[in-house]
Amino acid sequence: MSLSSSLNVAVAGLDLSARRAETVAQNVANSDRAGYARRELEVGGPSVGSPGSTSSVSRDVDPRLTAFRRESQSRQAGDEVTSSFFGRIDAAIGDPDKTGSLQDRLARLDAAFVAGAAEPQSQVRLQEIAEAAVDLSTLLNDLDDGVTEARQNADQDIGKAVTQLNSDLADVARLNTDIRRQSLGGHNTADLMDQRTVLIDRVSLQIPLRELPRDDGSIALVSSGGVMLLDGRPAELGFSSRAPLTPEMSFPTQLSGLTVNGRAVAVSGGSSGIPGGGLAALFDLRDITAPDATARLDSLAADLIDRFEDPAVDPTRAAAAPGLFTESGGILAATPDAGLAGRIGVNTLVLPSAGGDVWRLRDGLGAAVLGAGGEAGLLLRYGTAMADRAPPALAGLPDNSTDIVGHAAALKSMFSADRLKNEDRLAFSAAEAQGLVDRRDGGAVDVDDEMRRLIEIEQAYAANARIIQAVSDMMNRLTEI
Repeated sequence: MSLSSSLNVAVAGLDLSARRAETVAQNVANSDRAGYARRELEVGGPSVGSPGSTSSVSRDVDPRLTAFRRESQSRQAGDEVTSSFFGRIDAAIGDPDKTGSLQDRLARLDAAFVAGAAEPQSQVRLQEIAEAAVDLSTLLNDLDDGVTEARQNADQDIGKAVTQLNSDLADVARLNTDIRRQSLGGHNTADLMDQRTVLIDRVSLQIPLRELPRDDGSIALVSSGGVMLLDGRPAELGFSSRAPLTPEMSFPTQLSGLTVNGRAVAVSGGSSGIPGGGLAALFDLRDITAPDATARLDSLAADLIDRFEDPAVDPTRAAAAPGLFTESGGILAATPDAGLAGRIGVNTLVLPSAGGDVWRLRDGLGAAVLGAGGEAGLLLRYGTAMADRAPPALAGLPDNSTDIVGHAAALKSMFSADRLKNEDRLAFSAAEAQGLVDRRDGGAVDVDDEMRRLIEIEQAYAANARIIQAVSDMMNRLTEI
């Protein structure tokens, strides 16, 4: 090899070492950045490192790992929605041994009836009954409010998610165009692909999807339910939030569904176009999970109202007059609208704050005048009404004949079981997703390995520098002869 050829090869080697060192430094500097995939300098041409050789930067990514990670993270996002809901409602009901829980308030009402029957002439005891009844109905109101708020929030979150999805899909389409142009011009597109990966990851949290490669580095996106989200042009998702949202509202009569390019898309069941992600979980919460929770609460509220409307409990009450507990101040409707737990209240006839008198708890809601202070029959019958074994008055709870405490225990058990089941599911999906995230789609940066590569690059750089020095020395000798 001539001196000039040796010099050219050494100079090309120095340039290659510099580019490799730059790539390694970039890997180390971005090792913790979300969406970053390890870079690899690929060299081609007649001979690696020789004049005329070419190089390009590639992203070290395994598409299969990317797909698995996105699927797992999408599942985790959906599980978080459901688990959070059941965690909040179960905590609001409270544990049986905790002061203020549903079962504690039922027990305090029952104990107040017993104490009142023992001292029917005591205004204090009668006031305690009224207060315990109000506390119980207030908790049911609060539980209903919590479920309704969760539905309202889910509806609002769907609207926000759809807006973000439209923005992200448009940005992915723009990056597709930029990547295609840069690729055709022979420029490095790795950074643009990192940005696109972050956007697609965000889309996949809401809608599980598959990434389909297209020419010149661009991609198409299709949901796992078969809905095309992006292929050249982005799809336009549509949704209309509803505020305020009340318990009786349902899809599709009062609440909006999802559209893609103006066409309705199923959001639940086997035909769902967006199965398994955060968006589907929000729709399920709004349209299925929360309404089921409302039905459970309504079943307990109906049972409570119905027990005290029995004519045998309070003979002084007129047939069309409400009992101790009411539905919006009246009797229990034959087919109550959803949200009964939010409408249950205590009869104002026994509430001094509403112009009533607590002595009616002892003498009867329909009593014309104050009765004898020692009469405890009605108070005893109130206690018996709570203890009577009967099936729930509305569907929503197990169809078992038991007392009101038993129905409340069944309600608590159902929500606790749902909470535990969904917490376990979330723990599994979160662990699975984290394991795949840690692998960084096969492109995780091992800093120790990168430093080893840097040492090798330094050695190659030094070797080429020595060649240049040797050629320089030889040429100096030749000029001296």
